[in-house]
Amino acid sequence: MQVSETVQAPEWFGAAARANAFFPVLMGIYMIVYSVWWAVAWGSPGLIAFGLVVVLAAAFIIRGIRHIRHAQQFEAVESPDNTRITRAMGILNSVTHPIWLVGMMVLLIIGQEQWIMPVIVFVIGAHFLPMARILGRWIDYPLGLLMIAFAVISGFLAADPAASWSTVFAVAGTGGTITTGCYAAYMAQRYGQMTRAAGLSFPDV
Repeated sequence: MQVSETVQAPEWFGAAARANAFFPVLMGIYMIVYSVWWAVAWGSPGLIAFGLVVVLAAAFIIRGIRHIRHAQQFEAVESPDNTRITRAMGILNSVTHPIWLVGMMVLLIIGQEQWIMPVIVFVIGAHFLPMARILGRWIDYPLGLLMIAFAVISGFLAADPAASWSTVFAVAGTGGTITTGCYAAYMAQRYGQMTRAAGLSFPDV
């Protein structure tokens, strides 16, 4: 089956499959990171909700691993479009991640830790907007705006001395959890659509 599919796969499939396969794994990990603050801020209900997210994230991670194993069967033939996307994403990530990393360190130094998660969620949400144009995916726009909205809401809480840092983190993390969960589901579905468009069987490895 593997040899047959490798021969029949369209030239575009290998690179596209490898570029998309890992997203459910990455988003599943992010879901756990963002939602863990629920357990810290909201006690037993938060812990239960976090546990449900962990189960869902584990399902996405397993799904993503299956996709990765499937995609590795096919040769990744680079195209000018793939090269453009790789270069543009590299530039975007080289700007985005230092911003929130430096911001986090500055906030720690000046003793304003409650702002860390709102800043991270805002920066990551904002980076979805140019990513939508680079990748040609409409879903990045509403998900990016949703994440920004939660960052703003948590920012208002961070400015309130009566609000605990854990609540601020939990609210900001809610935006991150919803966004990454939706993104994981979308990318898992997209991988299945790509395999079918290429005339291949859905990964069962």
